[in-house]
Amino acid sequence: MRRGAALLLLAALAACSTSVDFQHARETVLGKSRPPIPILYETPPANLPSPTGLRAQSKQLRQIPLSWDPTGTTAAAGYVLERSLSPTGPFERMAVITDRFETSYTDAGFDLALKRTMAPGLGDGASYYYRVRAYDASGHISASASEVASATTAAVPSAPEALHAYSQLPRKIALAWQPVDDPTVAGYVVLRSPSATGTFEKITRLDGRFATAYVDPSLGDLRVFYYRVAAVNAAGAQGSPTEPVRAMTKADPLAPAGLEVAGQSLGRNVLRWTPNVERDVSGYRVLRRRSDAPKPEVVATLPPSQTTVEDTQVGADEVVRYSLVALDADGLESAESDPLEVVSKGYGLHAEAKERAIELSWQRSQDDGFELARIERGGMLGSSEIARERGDHYVDKDVSPGRKYRYVVVLLRSDGSSAPPSAPVEVEVPES
Repeated sequence: MRRGAALLLLAALAACSTSVDFQHARETVLGKSRPPIPILYETPPANLPSPTGLRAQSKQLRQIPLSWDPTGTTAAAGYVLERSLSPTGPFERMAVITDRFETSYTDAGFDLALKRTMAPGLGDGASYYYRVRAYDASGHISASASEVASATTAAVPSAPEALHAYSQLPRKIALAWQPVDDPTVAGYVVLRSPSATGTFEKITRLDGRFATAYVDPSLGDLRVFYYRVAAVNAAGAQGSPTEPVRAMTKADPLAPAGLEVAGQSLGRNVLRWTPNVERDVSGYRVLRRRSDAPKPEVVATLPPSQTTVEDTQVGADEVVRYSLVALDADGLESAESDPLEVVSKGYGLHAEAKERAIELSWQRSQDDGFELARIERGGMLGSSEIARERGDHYVDKDVSPGRKYRYVVVLLRSDGSSAPPSAPVEVEVPES
């Protein structure tokens, strides 16, 4: 109840025709003890000298500090401070000082006198005019006022200088600028637009006058943006932004070109391609797609100096598709190259049914290093080896008329290593 009555008293003071320092009144009612403000009278005027030495300090953030010389006569009980929007008035009361030796005051705009703004404080870059009059112990104000002093609050910050945007970074753009030489600056806002004349939207707020760098992340590849930066003062007012600057994120490497087959042997495909033209290519990734695989397999990841690769993990007569991806030093990847479909080298395995026999034949080169051929025949319990031959054909006489047989050939080296198995062939022995 006591606080509610105090607030009602404040409202009553605000409604009075006689202006008072609302902040002083608030402090008096709600907690800070001060000498009571007397009832003041304009008539008859007190016979007191004019205060001298009134000074007003400019360039302060939404406030103006005032000071003056104390009145020499003991008849003075305090001072009335008055403010105007014009040097010639009208002046309105904004504060009452209840001690003649208290000769300083900071006008923060917390009063009932006219201001140039409805915002808190005195506004940014606003000029005001002041005068001081003394009053006596009975509350009569002197008609004689001090000389008028004027001051202007700090303007909104100017635009930062030397804004620079750094291009060709991977999926990001770095910004840097010079700090604004203004102690009221509390930080900066960074604005971005997809065009120089488009709408610039705030993307971040940086706190601190010397926070003069920002990296705009996650922008994608080969994207163009325009940026502006504006300083913000401690009261939250934003100054004029810089002129827009343009920057572009780095592009992906070009997709490799010229992929072709350079050589083949059983279980081995050799590929080559044209090196990329970018200077910062850090390597290549070779991909293989098999017909029955849900996703590609990585054959190899190679340095930029190597533009050939051997794939030794392919089957005989297997159809595979190859593609390439270029990588750069910043971790960016190109799109895949045009695919290359390759039929891996096979045996050319052929089976011909004859009376009570099946004749198998296959191809082999003279320099492939294979000495033996293992012939396997499929049955109900799986495949089993039925013979080994040094040549390129074999006749299976252990067959029955009217039955179907399935064969696979595997070439062997002298060290025990083998080629991938041939593609299977099936043949049916005719009825005799």
